[in-house]
Amino acid sequence: MSFFKQMTKRAAQKGFSLVELMVVVAIIGVLAALAVPKFQVFQAKAKQSEAKNNLSHLYTLEQTYFGDWDTFSNSLTNLGFVTQGGGRTNAARYNYTLPTATAAAFTAQAAATSINVIASGCTAGLDTWTINQLKALTNTINCAQ
Repeated sequence: MSFFKQMTKRAAQKGFSLVELMVVVAIIGVLAALAVPKFQVFQAKAKQSEAKNNLSHLYTLEQTYFGDWDTFSNSLTNLGFVTQGGGRTNAARYNYTLPTATAAAFTAQAAATSINVIASGCTAGLDTWTINQLKALTNTINCAQ
């Protein structure tokens, strides 16, 4: 068979073979398997910004309350703090509490809800943030590592 006949026969075959398609699918699968865990970490860090912002807002509310009453409040309702949900489910990602509130100090805490299980091996409540009267924001238990 001459070279010209081989080229025309090859040109008549259009498309990809099943083996070529399966190799491409396998490569895409491997790339996706490598990318998903990294994406979950970035997603977790983005969700944590909600807790940081709301705790900063709680700090401002506590300082305002202290200016009016010379004590810190132990009630989120007295401060006027209301959380709104987010995402597809419109449920709060964090539960906010005031474990400590005295005339001299306060501590506000944000703990991840079951909606916000943000990384593999992380269960509800494990991603916990706190802020105090000195505006020291700490991540006591971090699930976004």
